[in-house]
Formats: sequence, C-alpha cells, structure tokens
Amino acid sequence: MTTNVILKFVLSPVIVILCDWFSLYQIHYESVLQALIIGFFVAIVNTAFEWLFFAKGTYWITTIFDFILTLCVVYFGSMMFPAALVTTIGALSITILITLMEYFLHNWLWRHNRGTDLATK
Repeated sequence: MTTNVILKFVLSPVIVILCDWFSLYQIHYESVLQALIIGFFVAIVNTAFEWLFFAKGTYWITTIFDFILTLCVVYFGSMMFPAALVTTIGALSITILITLMEYFLHNWLWRHNRGTDLATK
C-alpha cells in the first residue's frame, strides 16, 4: 500500500468522527461505527477518483471534484442510517476538512517526490 492510500483510510474516518464529536447540532451519528463507515466510503471514493483522474496538470480540477464527490457521499451516504442526522452545513464542514487534508496530502506528495502509482500517472 502506498502512503497516500494509508493516510486517506486513516484520516478520512478520523475527520468524520471528530466532526461528529465536536458538532453540537449539525452532525450526529448514533454510533462511531456509522461515522467510520462514512469515512471509509469517502476514502474509497476519493482513492478511486484519484487513481482515475489525478495526474500532472489536473491538480485543481481533481481537488474540486474531490470536494463535490465527498459532499455527495457524506450528505447522501448519511441518509443510509435512519438515526443519523447530517445537515447541509454539517456535510459542508466535513467536506471542507477532508478536502483540505487532500490538498495538503497532494502537495506533500508532489514536493517530496513521493508520487505513488495512484498520484503520478
């Protein structure tokens, strides 16, 4: 496994769980397992999208589409759980944090020549 994929699969669920814990009214999952499932699904979708589209010259467009995909996964994926409540503001806050993580992760990979098979086609 590559550094990029490992970090996505660790940080995405952590971000969703922390947003659930620290949000009073915008994000509520009944259990940590629900937040973990959403976080892992976000990581899977972002990794697949990155594998398909992330190459030199597509940095910003990939980041924008990562934002849109993450927003859809968090907002609509949370509707899978009957007791979960994620408002639009809550979904946006999770999405902004995950997109910032992706942005800094991609910058770090490019700067340190740690491009992986997923990040350097």
